[in-house]
Amino acid sequence: MARDLEAQRAMNSEQLAQRVKMGDHLDIAREIEHFALFTGRKEADTARAQLTAEGFATTLKRRGWSKFELRATQSATIEANEVDDMVCRVFKVVERNHGSYDGWGGPLAYPPASGGTS
Repeated sequence: MARDLEAQRAMNSEQLAQRVKMGDHLDIAREIEHFALFTGRKEADTARAQLTAEGFATTLKRRGWSKFELRATQSATIEANEVDDMVCRVFKVVERNHGSYDGWGGPLAYPPASGGTS
């Protein structure tokens, strides 16, 4: 699903608010995965190389006859400024290579349980 960057940033805010309601600690780093679709293999390969150069781990899979799904993963906190910056970087690489950014996800993160002594 194609989105413009401002719409994606609004969705980031909504996702972060939902995560906070579920007890997520946005300041704890975790693996964040970004998704993008491409109709051309060459464009997908170029985007993959650019994101790899920016420190993302990437995978590329064929979806059906004419689509390629790119996943780019990086460990990060997801506080508002950090997630917006990361999404902007990935979105621009995807857009520059004629792909469609399809959002991001990652696990909820909680602080480690403190083990008290008795």
